[in-house]
Parts: sequence; C-alpha cells; structure tokens
Amino acid sequence: MRTLAAIPIALEFLTPLRLRRVQTYEDRTFAQALGWYPLIGLLIGGILALLDRGLAELLPPAPAAALLVAVLALVSGGLHLDGVADTADGMAVQGDRAERLGVMSEGNTGPAGVMALVLVLLAEWAAISSLPPDARTAALIVAPVLARWTVVPVGALFHPARPRGLGHSIHAGLWPTAAPIATLTALAVAGATFGVAGLVLVLIAGVAAVLIAGAASRLIHGVTGDVFGAGIEVAQVVVWFAVIASVERGWATAALF
Repeated sequence: MRTLAAIPIALEFLTPLRLRRVQTYEDRTFAQALGWYPLIGLLIGGILALLDRGLAELLPPAPAAALLVAVLALVSGGLHLDGVADTADGMAVQGDRAERLGVMSEGNTGPAGVMALVLVLLAEWAAISSLPPDARTAALIVAPVLARWTVVPVGALFHPARPRGLGHSIHAGLWPTAAPIATLTALAVAGATFGVAGLVLVLIAGVAAVLIAGAASRLIHGVTGDVFGAGIEVAQVVVWFAVIASVERGWATAALF
C-alpha cells in the first residue's frame, strides 16, 4: 500500500499536475515513487499519441511535430530540459569539481546550456516528424516510458555527486522495490508496443542515459538530479531515432497501434 501511495508523488514530480497542496517529502518517501516513473511516462506518451492523432487531420508532419515537442516540454514541466541545460553548463566549466557543481546548482543557463537545449529540441522535432506512420503511435508511447526508466541503470551504476539532494535520493531509493517495478513496467510496455525489438529499445535507452551519466561522472565524481534529467531527455530522443532506423530497415515492426 505504501508503494502504491507513491504514485501521486511521481505524478506531481514529473508533471506540473498537482493533486493536493504542495508537500515536502522525506528522501525515503520520495524514493518510493521511483518505481512509478515509467508509468508516468506511459501517461505522457498516451497524451502525445492522442494529440498526434488529432493533429494528423489538421497539419503536415513538421508543424505537428513542433507542437508535440512543445506539449512534451509542458507536460513534463521542463524538468528534464532544465537538467540538460545545467549538465551542459557544468561540463563546460574549465574548473574543478566544486566549481562545476556550483554552476549546475545555480540554475542560470549559459551558452553551453542554450546550445544543448537547442540541439536536443531540434533532435526531438526531427525524430517526431520522421517517425514511420505504421509505428508512429507505438513510438510516441514507448519512448517517454523507457526514458524515465533510465533512472534505474544510472542510479545503480553511479554514485551521487552530493551527500544529499535528488541524485542521492534516487540512488538510495532504487531497492528493494522501485527498480524492479520500474523495470517490469518498462519491459512490459516495450514488449507490448514492439515485441522482441522493444526489449532492444530498453537496452538502447539505458545505454544512452548511462553514456551521458558517465561523461558527467568523470567531471563531477558522481551524478546529480540534473544528470538524471539529461539522461532521460537524451534517451527519449535516441529511442525515437532507433525506431526510425529499425523500422525503415525492417528490423522492427509495431506490435500495437
């Protein structure tokens, strides 16, 4: 029951939706919500898929994709995009670990952060506008799920850069229930949407996020909440590109939709 009660926490953290008054949670309570991140990704993916169906009757693929990118940023509260910007700014600093962490915690977006945001948003627009019609709905659903699952491999493989904060909470809260629940959800959605090929998409998402986390960890000796967010954003667009490449070459087909 305590695990199920964490679902609203995940919803309120990963989206702007508020079901109750704003609350401050203890690390342990907040950590229990990690297992439901992919479920919230499924909700976000479903919103994108439904909106895409409606836009298909009104707009060409390019402007429709631009609107979907905007909606994706809004329904996620810009949380992961902020992580992209802060991580890029921190990694661009020519200084020691403390200086990099200081820049990341300030939250003021610099040139590296702006460039990273532009590149990620451009990649998202290009990916969504190029999704194959016969796998489009399935791809829009599965990518947000797998992207939010990547907190599991990143949290399991890398230590937190700070003794407190979001990165520390995620690392400490993965076991014994959050990681298995998140992984089972991701595998179920991936398998339902793309069959066996969907399981490969899980691996691709994990590798993309781990590469981002590894690059950051070398510079700040660990990961932070911003790094988790950057990994989620990058993994999401990498999954879409993987779907485009695999479907066009006949390596994968959508099992649903």
